[in-house]
This record gives sequence, structure tokens and C-alpha cells, in this order.
Amino acid sequence: MKKKAFTLIELLIVVAIIAILAAIAVPNFLEAQVRSKVSRAKSDMRTTATALEAYAVDYNSYPQCNARATAIAYNEPPSFPPSSDGDFRILERLSTPVAYITTGAFRDPFAVLTRKSAATASAMVASAPITVSPTTDVAAKVNSYLYQAVNSEQRATVTTGSYEPNLVKARGWFLQCVGPDSNYYNLGGVLDTHYTPDEPILLIYDPSNGTVSEGSVWRAGGSTQGGADYAAGQGLATAITNAN
Repeated sequence: MKKKAFTLIELLIVVAIIAILAAIAVPNFLEAQVRSKVSRAKSDMRTTATALEAYAVDYNSYPQCNARATAIAYNEPPSFPPSSDGDFRILERLSTPVAYITTGAFRDPFAVLTRKSAATASAMVASAPITVSPTTDVAAKVNSYLYQAVNSEQRATVTTGSYEPNLVKARGWFLQCVGPDSNYYNLGGVLDTHYTPDEPILLIYDPSNGTVSEGSVWRAGGSTQGGADYAAGQGLATAITNAN
């Protein structure tokens, strides 16, 4: 008996159906990946926040940061680029000598690829991202969540070029995940300026703008109310609170 084979038309129809199903499934799969990474980042930062608050109970302040707004609480020796990975100390005060958490070096699920720097949030968003290299940029090399500490008047940074402690205590903090756009914000200018309601919200990732859209995933804690001449993150903290 002669076997009946598929005709060319039937094969084309099957291929077309598979292509349509793939066109529907692949974008949904990619979006699910992004949503999963965002959820992981929020979970990691929530865990870190718990450790930061436990640290503050014992020391009456949060860990200091460095001037580059990367997730490095202390960097000894204070040189850049560091001579080895061992020189990167990422919120190490949370894990040693007292273990409030197993490690402060959570990896950002999104790759750190670009950076934006400007005096205000609106200028930062409008500027073109700068591609960063793991050999010249600490944030790109360690690819961890970015940590910024502030007190009531200024950023609580480690004294540059010296082992002497900085007497400015950190009263508030920010954690930043670069988000799906893989861009991190150098917060110096934003933390220095007073609160403008329509500005800091621009830096916050909002999935309603598209699963892959601009903005970072944030968490803030402590007191970030600034004085008359220094906002000390007040605007960004307010925007993060309103966004959540």
C-alpha cells in the first residue's frame, strides 16, 4: 500500500503555526525572566536592609560608603583600581566581625553595563549613558548592589587616602539595583540637591512603563531628612516611598 505523505502546503501550515506560537511564547518568557530578576533583587535588598538595621542597633549608625557610590563600605588600601578582588570590601561590616548576614556581596541579577552622572535627576535621565568597563569601574567589576550612606547634612563617606575613621555617622542609606536597563546612577549630585517632586521619581524603575525600561530598583532606610543647605537624599527617599 502506498503511504500518504504530507504535502508542501501542510508542512508550511505547521511551520507557520510553530512560528506564531514561538512569537507569542518567547517575549513572555523574556518578560518573565525580567520580572523574576526584579523580584530577586527586591528580596536581596530586603535581606540586606534587615542586616543594616541590626548593625545600626549595635553601633548607632549604618556602615559608611565610599565617594564613588558603589556598594563598598570600606576600601583599604584606598586606591583605584584595587590591586586584587580582595581589596573590594562590599558592606563587609555586615558579615564581619559580627555576622548580621552571611555576605554583604549580593550579586546584582542584572549586569552593570553603563553609568549616568549629573547634578539633577532630570539631567541624568536626559544624558547619554556611558559604557563602563570592569577594568576601570568598580561597580561593573563587582556587579553588586550599590550602597550609599548619608547623614542629616551630607554623605557619610570614608575618609579618602587615610586609615583614620570618618567621624560623620551614617543615619540613612540607599541600595540600588541597576534594573533591566543595566545602567547605574552616580548619586552625588542628586543627593546634594533639595527635593524636587518631579525629579527623583525619574530614576525609579516602573514596570508599567515596560518590563524593560529605564530606572533602577531601590530600597532606602534610616533618616534622610536634610538640613537647610543639604538635602542628603531627602528627595530620592520620598520618591522611593511614594513609588512603593
